[in-house]
Amino acid sequence: MNMRRKLIVLLAIATLVSIVNASVFVYYPINLTIRPQEPPVVFESGSNAGQRDLWGGIITVNIGDGGTSLSIEVHPTLQRNYYYDIVKIKNNDDNNAYYLKFRVITPISDERVSAAYLIIGGDYSKKIDLMQDTLQPDEWFTLSAGSELRVDLYLVLTGYTGGDITVKVDLIYSTTNTETNTEVPPEPPT
Repeated sequence: MNMRRKLIVLLAIATLVSIVNASVFVYYPINLTIRPQEPPVVFESGSNAGQRDLWGGIITVNIGDGGTSLSIEVHPTLQRNYYYDIVKIKNNDDNNAYYLKFRVITPISDERVSAAYLIIGGDYSKKIDLMQDTLQPDEWFTLSAGSELRVDLYLVLTGYTGGDITVKVDLIYSTTNTETNTEVPPEPPT
């Protein structure tokens, strides 16, 4: 009897384990509509884009992908260099404000650079430190409906021999200024 009872208990446990391990998949339909739009916030060339730089170089500003990507090349020298109005960030939406932050993905770590900032709107208190890999500034910049912000570049160099110095920055904009985007999305596939 004792053996029979043990066998019943073991069969009951085996049945329960098989029920717990059973997999059930239920599918609910979801319809998703994706309606691509023109970007409301874009880059535009500033008044000094394409103008003369030192040694006959050109302040090169390349804007691509419908105003959603930007590359800049400048040719600074020793000491303090201020590149005025090289690019603008423009809000093409005449009805809504957007909020901006910047994330320095690959900061400048070259020992020839002692300071490097993007100056937003000509206001030195609204600077993005290109030597810090952080989300900046602490508070969101407001880009009012139909407005634009001038972007200047400030560099302090202590050396000029060697190769190019690069930095990678993301402009982040949002319809709200209450969220903090702390995660860096993955790079798009190439």
